[in-house]
Amino acid sequence: MNKLKANIVNELQKLFSKKKIVVFLVVTALICFLSAFFVSAIQSKILFIALNSLSFPLMTLSIFTNVFLPLFIFMAVSELFSGEFGDKSLKLILLRPISRLKIFISKNIAVAIYIIVNLLVVLIVSMISTISLNQGPMVQGILQIIFAYFIDIIPAVVLAIFAAFIAQFFKSSSSALITCILSFVGIKILSLFIKGMNNVIFTSYLNWYSMWSAGSSGFVKNINTLFMMLSYILIFFTIGYYLFDKKEV
Repeated sequence: MNKLKANIVNELQKLFSKKKIVVFLVVTALICFLSAFFVSAIQSKILFIALNSLSFPLMTLSIFTNVFLPLFIFMAVSELFSGEFGDKSLKLILLRPISRLKIFISKNIAVAIYIIVNLLVVLIVSMISTISLNQGPMVQGILQIIFAYFIDIIPAVVLAIFAAFIAQFFKSSSSALITCILSFVGIKILSLFIKGMNNVIFTSYLNWYSMWSAGSSGFVKNINTLFMMLSYILIFFTIGYYLFDKKEV
């Protein structure tokens, strides 16, 4: 367990030591902050736009999880997996007294923590932005927003493990990144044309909170969706680890 914790810390240090990873976090914060001021400036002129302390953080979450977060996930996974195969730095990790399984787990946990950090940045900045422009939210509103960001971690982790599976086929971070993006876009396009695919494909649930907000009538469906996503995690993790374990460095 100590070896696993140590390697998780090591993977996080490697991830956040990359300038582009930190730059994208800063850019994300700036986009959220400036978007609040932009919407606030035009809402008085456009009647159907209403900025408040509840709607803006949820709107920001929806855009972020469907557009920006997948790209950030693909970048992080490509760097930690394919990038290390390409520059041979994985050999140094394998020289340590730690199994490939723990290495694979630690890399995925590092990406999961990176996802949480991204969502926390968006949550904090969006709430600060709206509070500074409007009257602060009630406690119930704050809890609703936190729940929305928390529940959307799960489908994002599924996407990350899917990307880790894709990355095992490449020894170049750029090739893995492009393939992950094309696979994601391809799945999205196919779901538009194949009837019922949206109900069973994990990419349809990146903004999962919008389905939870439907009320108690959709509770059973959401529980079934949770088990479906856990199944995706097990499948992608198992196949990804198998490829990682058999891959020659």
